[in-house]
Amino acid sequence: MGKMERFSFVALVAGIIFFLFADFISWALPMFVLKDIPKKSVNDLAAEAIAKNTSAWSDFNKIYRFYPEQFKKFCEYEDMYSGAKKVEDCVPNEKTFAKALKIGHRWYVAEGCWNCHSQMVRPVSNETLRFGIPGVSNTVSYPSEYQNELQAPVLWGTKRIGQDLIREAAVHNIGWHVAHLYNPQSTSPGSVMPGYPWYFEKDKNGNIVPNARGIGLLTYIMWLGSWEVKPPEGFRIETAEK
Repeated sequence: MGKMERFSFVALVAGIIFFLFADFISWALPMFVLKDIPKKSVNDLAAEAIAKNTSAWSDFNKIYRFYPEQFKKFCEYEDMYSGAKKVEDCVPNEKTFAKALKIGHRWYVAEGCWNCHSQMVRPVSNETLRFGIPGVSNTVSYPSEYQNELQAPVLWGTKRIGQDLIREAAVHNIGWHVAHLYNPQSTSPGSVMPGYPWYFEKDKNGNIVPNARGIGLLTYIMWLGSWEVKPPEGFRIETAEK
């Protein structure tokens, strides 16, 4: 075997070894880091949000107050894809909150929202300034945020055509999200995001309101990052209800 052939062979073997090592690290390291962090169910997340009175729980109660008729339809809605069933006690509680989170997560994934919106604040390029929460010091994403059923699969994303959403609970209110999902250009002129009118319907007065799936999607989006929300009073962006 000539010198060049030996070099090529060594380079090939080394490349294979490094590839296998990188592949091992990509799944083994996260496994060892996360193995002692319990994975929370959707019911656990709902109970925790209620116990801590998070912004997500507050926003879910606002949805109930803003759209009472649609909330009743949501309680009767049975989603075969998320496993969310009809509920008898049609008020904000652990059962209805968990149902909304399941439905919202299911349709967020189905619509491919993760193609344009990431869900991870990385510790590079001043991302805490771009996507973090003013008034909260440690807004870089951390492992335990992703140890739950609503992050399976994880929705970290690789592109940011739109904003990162892992801290969205601290940014916009329900009215803004209703307007934005129905017609993104109404809140973000020049946005390339398409509208999602099939998550809405008209009420008896002709107003555009979220339907059962829309209530779920709104609940899920407003849940993102709510566990980390401790902004100064008045920080939440307020807009007129649409």
